Amino acid sequence: MKQKSIRVVTVFLIVSKTLLYGYWEWTPQTGKWINPKYAVKDTDKEQWEYADSFRISQNYEIALREYSKLVKHYPLSPYAPKALFESAKIYLRTGDKDEAFKKLDEIIRRYPEYPEIEQVLKMQREISMELLQKKQLKLIDKLKDPSKKYEAIERTIESDPFNPDTPTVIFQLASKYAKSGEMEKAIKLYEQVIKDFPSTKWEEKARYEMLMYEIKNIPEGSTDVSKFSSIEKNIEIFISDFPTSPYAESLKKKKTELRNEIAKRLFNIAQIYQKNGHKKSAEIYYRKITNLYPETEYAKKCPSDNN
Repeated sequence: MKQKSIRVVTVFLIVSKTLLYGYWEWTPQTGKWINPKYAVKDTDKEQWEYADSFRISQNYEIALREYSKLVKHYPLSPYAPKALFESAKIYLRTGDKDEAFKKLDEIIRRYPEYPEIEQVLKMQREISMELLQKKQLKLIDKLKDPSKKYEAIERTIESDPFNPDTPTVIFQLASKYAKSGEMEKAIKLYEQVIKDFPSTKWEEKARYEMLMYEIKNIPEGSTDVSKFSSIEKNIEIFISDFPTSPYAESLKKKKTELRNEIAKRLFNIAQIYQKNGHKKSAEIYYRKITNLYPETEYAKKCPSDNN
């Protein structure tokens, strides 16, 4: 009687499990209940063919799931990067560029020797340029640190630094860094362009952007003549290296403005000394203006005995 009760309970449990988890199947080979949704084929080739059949029939949701299983269960298979690449294409086809970018980035990180890596990089560059033009860039949802949100695009650059399209991506990324206040990272990217693309329009643009950054970041109220002189010298070197540059006239104007600005700051200090009865100290600043910045409007305002 006791054994009969056990059998009844066992049958009841099996039936109950089947009813509750109708998607599960009993496999005598393994002696386990298996959900086909999570099952994987016996070989990587079989899994690839199974996943790819759904792509061909345009059942993209299942294709993505099966490709993902292939990468998870057969990470060393030559089909793994192919599965990621096909997944990226599906995401791109369905308009999810962020997910497509993730899959491409995974290929670059995990399978750099993939035979079609050039196509992967090309596709990733194209997506990078589109994503960088957005006001908000998701890319990798799991990255909570805002300072790391562009790391995936940096890997694209590092993977193919000398590609003719790379500078375009670099400048867009550098612009994003600059706008978010991360100028050290922007400068690093500009320096990379200067090193990798010497004597090109890209070096010209990178050097111009760095000069503009220097100019904008002169401390307010600073009277450090050497700082102003250093920027002036860099402007002169730039114009000498790129005499026909479209930036040349703008930089010449900036140089004039800078010289007038430092003369103004020195003049204000001289005026303060003079008003407070420190004539000799005032004379030092007036003399510095007339000697170093004679063409400025403030040199003309200095007392004549300092000329």
